[in-house]
Amino acid sequence: MPSHDRHPLNSSINLSFVGDSVISPKPILCYLGFYFDYKLNFHYYTYFYATKCLSTLNAMKMLENSLHRLLPIQKCLLYRTYILLITLYGFQLWFFKSAPFFKNISELKRIQWRAALWITGAFQTSLSEGIEAIAGLIPITIYLCKLNSRHYL
Repeated sequence: MPSHDRHPLNSSINLSFVGDSVISPKPILCYLGFYFDYKLNFHYYTYFYATKCLSTLNAMKMLENSLHRLLPIQKCLLYRTYILLITLYGFQLWFFKSAPFFKNISELKRIQWRAALWITGAFQTSLSEGIEAIAGLIPITIYLCKLNSRHYL
């Protein structure tokens, strides 16, 4: 029997001696705002917070349209102080040296690209690295490495 068949994902516990109930495992467990799946790859976790940040970014766009126009410096400050903190909540769980979580980092790059477009007012066909540089944003992988090194200190 292969090792991956010993603990199947949908195995349930029969508690018939307690009262005819069957306990089935959930595919995703939420604990203190962290979402764990059975493989611990944190794809759902980064997807959840990426969606939350994109909706927050869209709300900030609507806020800008309803009030006076925000300056790019103010937009950048809003992104750094609010959206980036939501995005990187608990990144220490999945971002560490030699962790192959490229899908998670691509979600974060997508958020930063959308924020850079909002800050600069550029077109969607613009290159992400150039727009991030014009907006004054650090590339997300370098920012994660910086935060990770500070975390260890």
